[in-house]
Amino acid sequence: MTTDKIQSDLGYVKNLVKKADRSPFPGSIYYLWAIMVLAGFSMVDFFPNWVGFYWMLAGPVGGLLSGFLGCRAGISKGQMDREVGTKHALHWGGMLVLICLAVLLAVRGFIQGAVLSQVILLVVTFGWWTAGVHFDRNFLWLGMVLAAGFVGTLFFSRFVWTAMGILLAASLTGIALHKGRIHACH
Repeated sequence: MTTDKIQSDLGYVKNLVKKADRSPFPGSIYYLWAIMVLAGFSMVDFFPNWVGFYWMLAGPVGGLLSGFLGCRAGISKGQMDREVGTKHALHWGGMLVLICLAVLLAVRGFIQGAVLSQVILLVVTFGWWTAGVHFDRNFLWLGMVLAAGFVGTLFFSRFVWTAMGILLAASLTGIALHKGRIHACH
């Protein structure tokens, strides 16, 4: 192996490390979910009959779009990792399965719609919190926002979902903007 080849290889590795980000999620995923949660959470207060239909479509479509955006970002950084992609699919897909199982509680008449929304919020809170443990520390904060929102749903009935949607959308947007500034510095 020549000195030039070693320097070239080290330069390649250095560029990959330089492009690396502590958060594997590109800003576009945060923007996507900011829009989706603002719309979906606000619907609970203003269009409650449409919430289930909205999330039935938006959840899986948002998950697929997130996977596409994450994959595209990994390719552009030269950091494709099939194992990490599989972990994401299992984590987020598992959360979707748990939500579908929770919906069965309402379908069978064991819980009403308002309680179903709270149960789903708990599942999502846990899913986002564990995403913060395993993937991206930003999700720890987002999980705390969701947990605070859950507590809010226990004590307030008017516009708590809209307020939570606004707070969560602002948090997601703030993270995305911060990620953009970090990338601009490199």
